[in-house]
Amino acid sequence: MLSPVKRVDLRKLVFWIALTLVVMNYTAGVFVYRNYARKLSNAKALCTVRFEDGSIAGKIVVEGFEGLKIRPVDYQVYFYDRRGNVLKMVSNSMFGRSEVEFVTSAWTGYEQRDWHAEGYSNVSVEWLWLKLNLFLPLEVKIE
Repeated sequence: MLSPVKRVDLRKLVFWIALTLVVMNYTAGVFVYRNYARKLSNAKALCTVRFEDGSIAGKIVVEGFEGLKIRPVDYQVYFYDRRGNVLKMVSNSMFGRSEVEFVTSAWTGYEQRDWHAEGYSNVSVEWLWLKLNLFLPLEVKIE
C-alpha cells in the first residue's frame, strides 16, 4: 500500500495567499500614510501684512513640503472686527507659485487696531500615487 500523501486543499491555499496579501497591503499602507502625514505636518503658509499710506501690502509664502509636488492654488485673508464681521477680504490665485504679493486699499478705521486677521491657502499636493487638495491655515503676521 502506498503511503498516505496529504492532498492540498485548493480553497485553503487561495485563502491563505489572499490573507497574506491583504496583511502586507495594510502594513505598507500604514507606513506610507505615516510618512505622508509627517511630510504634510511640516508644511507652513505664512502671510506678512503691512499697512502703509491707507493701503494693505502683503506677501504670501507657502513652504515646507519636502519631496512632495505642491501647487498653491489660491489664498484668502480675512480681517474681522471684535464681533466677527468681515471688514476686508483679500483673495487671489497663486497659479502654482509658492510666493505672491498683493496690494489693496485699507478700510477706514484700521489704525485703531480693533480687529484681527486670519487666512487660508488652498494647495494641490501629489506624492507617489496620492493626490490631495487641501487648505492650509495662513499664519498672519502684522508688521
